[in-house]
Amino acid sequence: MKRDEFPILADSTYLVSHSMGAAPRGSRDALARYWEEWAADGPEAWERWLPRIAEIADGIGALVGAPPGTCFLGPNVSVLQAAVASCIDFRRDRNEVVYESLQFPSLTYVWREWERFGAVVRIAQSDDGRTVPTERITDAITEKTAIAVLSHAYYVSGAIADVRAIQRHCRSVGALLCVDAYQTTGVYPYDVTAWDLDLVTGGSHKWLCGGAGCGWLYVKPSLLGRFAPAVTGWMAHARPFAFEAAPMEHAPSMYRFGNGTPSIPAYMAAQPGHRAIASVGIPRIREHNVRLTQKIAAMALERGLRVNSPLEPERRTGWIGIDFDGADAACRRLIERRVFVDYRPGCGIRVGPHFYTEDAEIDEFFRVLESVSRAAVSP
Repeated sequence: MKRDEFPILADSTYLVSHSMGAAPRGSRDALARYWEEWAADGPEAWERWLPRIAEIADGIGALVGAPPGTCFLGPNVSVLQAAVASCIDFRRDRNEVVYESLQFPSLTYVWREWERFGAVVRIAQSDDGRTVPTERITDAITEKTAIAVLSHAYYVSGAIADVRAIQRHCRSVGALLCVDAYQTTGVYPYDVTAWDLDLVTGGSHKWLCGGAGCGWLYVKPSLLGRFAPAVTGWMAHARPFAFEAAPMEHAPSMYRFGNGTPSIPAYMAAQPGHRAIASVGIPRIREHNVRLTQKIAAMALERGLRVNSPLEPERRTGWIGIDFDGADAACRRLIERRVFVDYRPGCGIRVGPHFYTEDAEIDEFFRVLESVSRAAVSP
């Protein structure tokens, strides 16, 4: 996969793939294909578009060890996790939802809303604002827990959670585990089958270089029949084109997690990014990323900057958080100079190299950072 297939790399230093992967040229072609099919065949294009949902979902599944037919697409992780939540009867004794205090805020909004319907939320707290001890999470998950919702990596630090230990504990008490792997998929290898995971969600616009609007959900095959989402619509019906009146008869496949009319353009635009990741291979991407993130951390520490991500590569996903007084202003100035990074309160400037990142771009980042930092403190 060549750098010139990602046009933004030609005139920028792109170190923000943890937030928004660089756009592959193939996504433009995919959108043109969507328009051409729509323009040529009108509603008959659905005959090609609908099977493509499963094709794209299976492409994601292949990246994470999921068998064909076990992944499905949605507009975003919040909608997909809300659909999962709607499958749980919180009126029973097993009515608790456990998540960490460092969980991505959008998902905390989703799960707290289910308190209206009987859910009892328990939050595993962080001591340092960057990590949550595994034992604290497992202690919170008991025989009363219906589902635990876990970040594979924390968006405020990049620290990796011990998913396998927490999954084993969930098994021992009969709780479901839903892992949000948005921060890791495409840069950190894992295998949903080997890890025996129940549910995994993620999206395309970060390390998968797929743009916005293409979230995904994996469900362990033996569990699929347990889920009948109330967040639903005509696409989830066993016979969507029969247009039968309610009640709902859910599709026997992962299409049961559909809802209204699907966002076909977003799904098609995402596929070239997924294919780019597959062509390079996540283990190779990880090796390259570890080398560059080690360099970033070392160069930051040499300059007396705070590193708010774990220094041990095995304990973090694909980016490094660097903080100092005035980091938020420096981040804005970096972006003005087309050095693309981002800033998060409590973390600092997040710097995320991907498979298309070169060593010289790390050097350029620190060169420009020193320049804009001096400017920020000049009288």
